[in-house]
Amino acid sequence: MPGADAGGSKSQNFKYPLSVNILTIFLLVVALATGGVIYYNYTSARERTLLSAQRLTREIVAYSTLKSRSFVQPAWTFAKTAATSPLAGSLPSGGTHPLQNALMEQLDLATALYSVYMSYENGDFFQVLRVAQMNDAARKRFSVPGDSAFAVKSITRDGQGVRRETWSFLDKEGHLISRAAPKPTQYDPRLRPWYKLAMKHAGPVATEYYTFATLGKTGVTAAQKFSGPVAGVAGADLTAGIMCDFMASQKITKSGITLIIGPRDRIWFYPEEEKLIVHTGEGANEQATLATLTTLGNPVLSQLSKIYDKSKKWQWLDFQVEGRKYVGGMAREVTWRGLPIFITVLAPLDELLGPVLKSTINSLLVSGLIFLCVIPLVILISWRMSRPLNRLARETDRIRQFQLESSLPVKSRIREIHNLAQSVDTMKTALRTFGQYVPKALVKQLAATGQEQKLGGEKRVLSVLFSDVQNFTNMAEAMDPEELMLKTSDYFAKLCEVILAHGGTIDKFIGDAIMAFWNAPHKDAGHQRHACLAMLACRQANQTMDEQWSAQNLPVMYTRFGLHSGETIVGNLGSNDRMDYTALGATVNLASRLEGLNKYYGTQLLISQTVLEAVGDEFVTRPVDLVQPKGTSIPVGVFELVGLSDGEPGLSATPEQAAYCVRWSGAFALYLEREWDQALAEFESLAAQQPGDKLAAMYVERVRAYRQDSPPADWNGAEVFKVK
Repeated sequence: MPGADAGGSKSQNFKYPLSVNILTIFLLVVALATGGVIYYNYTSARERTLLSAQRLTREIVAYSTLKSRSFVQPAWTFAKTAATSPLAGSLPSGGTHPLQNALMEQLDLATALYSVYMSYENGDFFQVLRVAQMNDAARKRFSVPGDSAFAVKSITRDGQGVRRETWSFLDKEGHLISRAAPKPTQYDPRLRPWYKLAMKHAGPVATEYYTFATLGKTGVTAAQKFSGPVAGVAGADLTAGIMCDFMASQKITKSGITLIIGPRDRIWFYPEEEKLIVHTGEGANEQATLATLTTLGNPVLSQLSKIYDKSKKWQWLDFQVEGRKYVGGMAREVTWRGLPIFITVLAPLDELLGPVLKSTINSLLVSGLIFLCVIPLVILISWRMSRPLNRLARETDRIRQFQLESSLPVKSRIREIHNLAQSVDTMKTALRTFGQYVPKALVKQLAATGQEQKLGGEKRVLSVLFSDVQNFTNMAEAMDPEELMLKTSDYFAKLCEVILAHGGTIDKFIGDAIMAFWNAPHKDAGHQRHACLAMLACRQANQTMDEQWSAQNLPVMYTRFGLHSGETIVGNLGSNDRMDYTALGATVNLASRLEGLNKYYGTQLLISQTVLEAVGDEFVTRPVDLVQPKGTSIPVGVFELVGLSDGEPGLSATPEQAAYCVRWSGAFALYLEREWDQALAEFESLAAQQPGDKLAAMYVERVRAYRQDSPPADWNGAEVFKVK
């Protein structure tokens, strides 16, 4: 290459001009590679296409398997869970039921379910339906309000023993919109197929396809009987249409087929619902029969029934029908009832190969002609490209580092470079705007990993923090919306700055609350300590802001915090075109519950025992309680974070606070040991020392109550919470 010499370091530091590199690389690489690439592309196109088809087929089969489970499993799980609920035997009354909120929550979580219900041996019935899945005829029949999210059907007997049906309609928040007057009804759940089937078995059951009484569509029901004051059956409905619509969206090619085959070659899910189910009889005698591979009338499926192997976990399909070749894949899975099913994807081979091969040949011909014609222009183009491309390279490197300040525009008479320069400038503007919605620090951290961000997650121990502003709703109602937005934005900016400065990752804003975590995406061996420091610094920043607002006669934003550490699933959640880097799991839920417990105990900073064990004696804490928050089954030790044992002012506990916490720990130990008289004396002394300590007053009352009526022998000190 020109410019090289034997001067050692001078030769190594020499950089060749871009124009020379473009010309040299173009001529050498294209001249040497074009012949081999043309030959390789032409001869291997068919093989590559088939391999791609196999990979795509496996992906669709795997995705269909997961999706079908996500559709069906919630119905099965609900039937088992509802049947074991202590409230299962409670009868509906006044158009409602003790489990109404739980039933609506189940429909919120399992979007494929059409309805869930409780039926009783005396003929009473309580059902919550998803209005979105009701057809127009059903909506008109029951006069469903347009803003309804849930419909509630309740059947009870009146004072004369007449069975009456009441319809109520609720919005997505569960608020009542309207309730129709009770009307006599002939509907008897005890005569329905799911009720009869469930009453014959001890465990959960699933029906064959049948027609739903309310919707008028076909589907299946998962049900389980229960005992109690009044025995009955809990059930959940799933329409065939929702799974069939999913099957229709998963085909590889225009004429491709995706379906699920059940025992005896019966087709469980098929893209065309109207062909899947054959209805016979009318009224109460109506039956829904599934089509089979041989009765559906599709010669491809008839041939499939002859060749697939029911014993194989996975098989690649390759067969001909009427002179046309079909390929595909089939995976054998086992349902929740232990039945074998086969998730199958088929496509005509000519639809797979034809366009690819034609496009490959045309592309190669065009590439050869372009190569011959473009060589004389390479020198000129490379020179014209070099200067603006060098500037664009610097600009893109600055963008990669999130340095998005405006700079002088890159000009070029080459349209592509000009467009690229405009795109880079537009991208910088978009990223500046985007950075106002997504934490820049998080984007930088993810970019620093050097890995493409894809859907999915990993198990990792995180420290998860939740914050919430006291009486935010009242403040929001009293303030001008624009002033509220500016004030809240300033509040978020200062607290997020503190969290980021201590190595935290901002997950999301939930109204006036912040969710953040430590130890992801970058690993942090001391994440519990850094999270505790962040909590203390946030408290200090919050106090400073509140003092400033108080001086201006503005409402304060007193903030409570909860912190827990444990194993979570952290990663990218969402869809391929919109992802959220977040954490999921019981650890996240418990951290949120700890934040909420501050209100009950009158504290501001609560941490779990897991966090305390990780940070040791570096922080001053006091035990608050042994609690079992709603949604958990194991008691958790909860502690108030007071400050650092020794550190910077504002974050460290005062000597008085440290001494108070030492006395408190002794009193709490007496409380757990059932030394009621000594514990009461200590807590009364602590309450007198700190009259504003709500927790001390609470324990005075609690110990007095236990001294009068001692808890049972198996009492472990845990406080069980039934609400969030």
